[in-house]
Amino acid sequence: MIVKPRSSDQLAKYDYPRLLVRFDDLEYWWPRVGEILERHGIYADINRVEAGVGGTFLTLVCGDVVVKLFGYMPFWRRAHAVELAAMRRVAEDPGILAPRLLFNGQLFDDPATPWPYLVTTRASGAHWEQADLSIHDKSAIAADLARQVRRISSLAATSDVATPATWCAPGLVEAAMQSVLPSRLVSQIDGFVAGTDQGKTVFVHGDLMFRHVFVEDGRLAGIIDWGDALVADRHYELAQIQLNLFDGDKTLLRTFLDQSDWPVERDFARRALTEALRRQAVGLAQHRTMDVFHKLPRILKLEDIATLDDLAEAVFGV
Repeated sequence: MIVKPRSSDQLAKYDYPRLLVRFDDLEYWWPRVGEILERHGIYADINRVEAGVGGTFLTLVCGDVVVKLFGYMPFWRRAHAVELAAMRRVAEDPGILAPRLLFNGQLFDDPATPWPYLVTTRASGAHWEQADLSIHDKSAIAADLARQVRRISSLAATSDVATPATWCAPGLVEAAMQSVLPSRLVSQIDGFVAGTDQGKTVFVHGDLMFRHVFVEDGRLAGIIDWGDALVADRHYELAQIQLNLFDGDKTLLRTFLDQSDWPVERDFARRALTEALRRQAVGLAQHRTMDVFHKLPRILKLEDIATLDDLAEAVFGV
């Protein structure tokens, strides 16, 4: 039996920190999500409902569908609009391995706290880190991902799709100060970025980290969570791929670049690091916290890196 939610007021009385600790409380959220599913004629067994892990907004996996609810963060309206527009754009190419948007709406009529939602299909398989992948598997999936990114970057960059400016991000220096980058490198950012040309802008997923890349039988099965998608310099896509998904592995990076027909120019590494710095800034505006560089201490010895040019070469130099 599906129990009706009581009212938006009873959801609204909780501040965000209190809601955050209830993100995996299925007993609390099931009545709300249950009404959404019932509204769209979807049956889900409470015993098959799982709470999503690591997301900014509440996500529940209900059998073969996923429900994502937007509320409480100060930027929830923007986040919902951005992800909805991105999923509609991605749906234009059936060859892109993205979940399909089934329904969107709002839980309540209250304009102050409507709790808008998206209902999508569920990706098959497991995410990259859960899948116990061999080096051979990772190389094959990197090639699959490259071909997907090539399709993604070919999507029309229309005005309904977000850009970095959509997110009112902090400055690059301010954002980098909230990362593991040492102050000696942060102090070089303005000069480094000013000396780097911007590349072609394209549609990018923007957050191809380990939880968003799903694999099955050693091959790419799906790309989830399109809430960070936007139109940006194509090198913006590389930040999470190389610094998170590939753990700095340059062999995987070369495979990815070769299979995506990426234009690797003389200043490739500088452009990639510049856009990683931009990804850090935009990410802080999109999420509660962000450190796109958090794996660096495991990838290389930061104490041996004297300049941002050295860092660019160490991480992205191919």
